[in-house]
Amino acid sequence: MKLHLTTYIIVIMFCSVVTCAQSTAPYLILKTSYDFAANPQKLNEATVVLNGKTYTKGVYGSYGKGFTILAGIGKMINNTFGFELNAEYIFGNKVTATYTESEDNTSGSSSQYVRSLLFKPVIVIRNSGDLLSIYTKLGLAISTATNRYGDGNVLTVIDNQSLQFTFKSIETVKAKVGFTACFGLAFRISPSSSFFTEINGQMISLPITRGRYTSYAINGVDQLPQLRVVDKSWVYKKSGYFQGTPNPNEPEPRLYEPANLSNIGIGMGILYHF
Repeated sequence: MKLHLTTYIIVIMFCSVVTCAQSTAPYLILKTSYDFAANPQKLNEATVVLNGKTYTKGVYGSYGKGFTILAGIGKMINNTFGFELNAEYIFGNKVTATYTESEDNTSGSSSQYVRSLLFKPVIVIRNSGDLLSIYTKLGLAISTATNRYGDGNVLTVIDNQSLQFTFKSIETVKAKVGFTACFGLAFRISPSSSFFTEINGQMISLPITRGRYTSYAINGVDQLPQLRVVDKSWVYKKSGYFQGTPNPNEPEPRLYEPANLSNIGIGMGILYHF
């Protein structure tokens, strides 16, 4: 009887050691999520000019709305505290604004969207359960390799001749630090992997610095080589004289306005435990 009791104690101690080793072992993270706008801000304006009166509607939201993919690595220091380093790529949805003017027979639309790579170092706080874990993560969202892209077209009639202007643009963004957080559940589905689902969010705005057209055409004919510097590039400033005649050999000055990348969404993924 004593021998059987000793055997049971050894088995329980061994299982406890294995469980502890698994819970503090490094792990890989693969995740996808769909995010919605958080803290909506004005991104553009839709305008209609009719009978000399202008109707304007603001386009509100966040460039952070859309699908994201994330990969990272994590390590629990003990059963409660740990840390992760993640890389997340945002496929922002297009934000579209329209323009119509009946007097000049002019109409068109323009769209903008953001592609951003964010690094997210976070601390992890979770319960000590191994089969089912409840956790929260708090950390930084560091935006790098981020651009805002634009495309659009305008159709107008001048002297009974239809002209269609089409363009594409790119704007560069400086690195920016924001905040990220999430709350989730992880389920152990095998000795080496777990499935998780979570609510995640981030608060960050993008400091856009300058932009340029990458294509500009009239009725399909490329006009970009003939454009002056001021007509095909621009720079954002927080103050200045924006109404005067700009230098044709310098980028056009525009008033700086940060781009909202804040979002909140639902994600799911897999943890692979070493």
